[in-house]
Amino acid sequence: MKYILEACVGNYREGKKAEELGADRIELCDNLLEGGTTPSYGTILLAKKNIKCDINVIIRPRGGNFIYSDEEFQIMKQDIQICKNIGVNGVVIGILNSKNKIDFNRTKELVDLCKPLSVTFHMAFDEIEDKKEAIEELISLGINRILTKGGTESAFHNIKTLKDLVEYAGKKIIILPGGGVNKYNYKKLAEEILAQEYHGSKIVGELI
Repeated sequence: MKYILEACVGNYREGKKAEELGADRIELCDNLLEGGTTPSYGTILLAKKNIKCDINVIIRPRGGNFIYSDEEFQIMKQDIQICKNIGVNGVVIGILNSKNKIDFNRTKELVDLCKPLSVTFHMAFDEIEDKKEAIEELISLGINRILTKGGTESAFHNIKTLKDLVEYAGKKIIILPGGGVNKYNYKKLAEEILAQEYHGSKIVGELI
């Protein structure tokens, strides 16, 4: 079976290498040690020019939690507009409220702004306790996929949860497992949870 492999990359050079190694899509980030933040305008522009596989850009103004100030929210909107102007495939977002639930109104505003780009909700999802309720909200918002470990540890610690999420989501939204998933183990994970897409910084091999 052919799976879609999304390589998480921390700069342009890694993105180019991931494409050469066979990635179907890249998640373009900066500062992976912080869990990924929005890359520079120049990085996005050069990636779009020279990388032919799909590019999804993370929209995250800083590391840390996923509760953002009004100023940070404005930054996110400006970065989405830049991505639309450049013409990448999609963006990766995630906003929570003080109760660690989806910030519905702000997320809706971003999704509306993103159109027609593809939208992934990132691992902020893993902070949410009621994941099925969150899935229903993200479906109603028009999110295309959810990047998740299934919990706070790696995907392989949460196989049962991931399997349940994939089954629950069905064809309504894509569950994209990540977190400790790489070139050598994603097929083993796929046998258990039956997802069609997989994410990791080493999903097509070493990028350095």
